[in-house]
Amino acid sequence: MNTIPQPSTGSLVLSFVFSIILASIILVIAVLPAEYNIDPTGLGEKMGLTVLAKVVDTTAKANIVDCSDVDALSNKSVSQWNNTVSITIPAHKGLEYKFYIDKGEAFEFVWKTNGTKLYFDFHGEPQGDTTGYFKSFKESTDNQSSGTLSVPFTGSHGWYWENKSNQAVVVNLKTRGSYRILGLR
Repeated sequence: MNTIPQPSTGSLVLSFVFSIILASIILVIAVLPAEYNIDPTGLGEKMGLTVLAKVVDTTAKANIVDCSDVDALSNKSVSQWNNTVSITIPAHKGLEYKFYIDKGEAFEFVWKTNGTKLYFDFHGEPQGDTTGYFKSFKESTDNQSSGTLSVPFTGSHGWYWENKSNQAVVVNLKTRGSYRILGLR
């Protein structure tokens, strides 16, 4: 008579523990970078998974009014701006500077470097969203930018700047509107 061997309790526990360990490794190496742009090991970026988390809505039109005369805009007296800040972007690094702004508010800005061009993405993330969604309003490489954004949703809004040069670059940012500064992220 043929009987099917039954697994022992020890082998079941060992299989369960191995499954949990394997699932945790897959979570950290693949799922977090691909879904949430969280890459604690750095392998997600090397495998190209972090780009999957960067969902950009290309169908909606940006609600940003670009001001071509940055110098004229930035020369307004300091008292006309709510805030003025200098942000240092280290060589070969990137960082974000954010504001919390309510839907429908007008957010005016002007920023300028010493002439060194930076890659930047001016974007917003809806409050309470856990999917990793963000909306890019302007993405470019330049040494200055200015404009007014009519904010399409409540949440954090600001810039990601990336300095690809060999020297630290200082961004001088002036803003006006109704917002709360979240600062460096």
